[in-house]
Amino acid sequence: MLRSRVTVLSWVVAIAFILGSLLFLVDRFNLVATPPEFPDGSTMVDRVLGSGAYSQAIWPVFLWTNLLFGVGFSAAVAFAWAVASASGGRGGLPIFVGLATTGGIMGAVASIIPIGAADARVWLGYCDCGFKDTEIVSQVWAQMIANDIGNWLNRVSSVVLAIALVALIREAGAVISPRLRMWTYVTAAVLLVVALLATVQRLDPLATDVLTVLAGVVFVPVWAVLLARDVDGAPAAASA
Repeated sequence: MLRSRVTVLSWVVAIAFILGSLLFLVDRFNLVATPPEFPDGSTMVDRVLGSGAYSQAIWPVFLWTNLLFGVGFSAAVAFAWAVASASGGRGGLPIFVGLATTGGIMGAVASIIPIGAADARVWLGYCDCGFKDTEIVSQVWAQMIANDIGNWLNRVSSVVLAIALVALIREAGAVISPRLRMWTYVTAAVLLVVALLATVQRLDPLATDVLTVLAGVVFVPVWAVLLARDVDGAPAAASA
């Protein structure tokens, strides 16, 4: 029973991150809607008012991108606990579980914050009271602050989860195959580099986006599925 749960959760993690990353690409390359162009000298208010139709058109993609990442991070927490139960008993893999739980919760929260931050600006109208410009500027700044909080939570989550992967290798060496051991180290390194690039922001943002998508489409899903296979294939004594 525990082993079947490990397999199911590994696929939930994999599918959620793959779909979320693909939707991120849809948004990044404007495959559903194209942002409007504004002449030089346009004010913040002009840009917000002129982007209303685009913001509503891209909203489903934006919403489901973040929801899927939230599901993936949440499932990663449950996956970590299932792996620990199946491979180490009640008290198994304490450092891995603790770090994975912390990083997963942080990542899930960071995925939901942008939804709430954008919802008011996309769907709420402005009052006919002579303060429309003030409302727009206030909304934009509030959204920027909320997004910055979410971005920093995402970066810290990435670092914590990278450390959790290394802890997994240290605590579950008997269960992990050499192939998975190497893939785990590579995945941890990718998560660290993604967080570093997002923090430094001196390179082309496209480099960060590409590595983020590779982490979501390839490294994390393959890691989760390989780990589930190793845990399911471990001798019964290993989970006693």
